[in-house]
Amino acid sequence: MSTNGAAEKVRDFYQLIVTDTQAAIERYVAEDIVWDNPLPENIPFGGRYEGIEGLVRYFTQLASEIEMSPLNFTEIIADEDRVAVVGIEQDTRVIRTGKTYTMPFVHVLKFNQEGKINHVHEYNVTGEMVKAFSN
Repeated sequence: MSTNGAAEKVRDFYQLIVTDTQAAIERYVAEDIVWDNPLPENIPFGGRYEGIEGLVRYFTQLASEIEMSPLNFTEIIADEDRVAVVGIEQDTRVIRTGKTYTMPFVHVLKFNQEGKINHVHEYNVTGEMVKAFSN
């Protein structure tokens, strides 16, 4: 897979997550996906999610806790099997508190031999997020 191809897959994947999560998973995600999102204790969806079932559980929990706008990418750095996405999650609303937050992030995605995403690790600057989840 070319570096441009990897970057394009990631762009398409993130756009589809917002509009058609099932299609995003079917098209771009490997069966053995691992999604790591280490977050502070007061954020209910932080953790490690394994396999398609785990990923669906993650996205379902995420959707029940927050209303997220599309992610804004400021930079995408790609090689043949890995992509780093630098961006900002802006004006995300925590459903139970009604508070919003803006959060810079870096997501690193790895691809398997078939060109499917098999690992995602989120690195988030969580200060505002923690405040938004606090009552």
